[in-house]
Amino acid sequence: MVFGIFIDVPLLTIPFLLMIRFRKRLTATISRLRLPIIALYVLLAFPLLIFEEQIDCMPAWCGTVVIPPTIPFLLLEMIVLAGLVLRAHAKSPLKVTLLFSIYGLLFELFLGGLVGAPVVIAALLAPYVAMGYAFVSMLPLSVLMEGKDQRMKLATPVQQATGIG
Repeated sequence: MVFGIFIDVPLLTIPFLLMIRFRKRLTATISRLRLPIIALYVLLAFPLLIFEEQIDCMPAWCGTVVIPPTIPFLLLEMIVLAGLVLRAHAKSPLKVTLLFSIYGLLFELFLGGLVGAPVVIAALLAPYVAMGYAFVSMLPLSVLMEGKDQRMKLATPVQQATGIG
């Protein structure tokens, strides 16, 4: 944590809560952009990843780089997640976000930043870590899944009235 728990936690939590509150509206607005849906997904995930990683940075590079060295790996995770979601035809972005948060928490516990942390510390940080993974995935997944559905609805031709009455 860059600034300490009293600044970093609200700095990530407040935007996340706003994202939850306005998810449908944000998804509808972002989905109107005329880009391929996967491009919107990646372009949306990239700044969210950078923001989250700058808040939860590692001491080795904290405050010294603009784009953290973990971004390529995390972006690859997000692209694989998009592929899995599209392949499985998942319907609920919130359920996928929950599963991705659980995956992220397990990853951090066994391979990431929580390796070797005392159980008490890991237990205290677990909800925050899971929220970080939800923060970077929820809105891009909503755009990927619900935005695709909105575009399909707009693309269906409307039959004109015949005037026969």
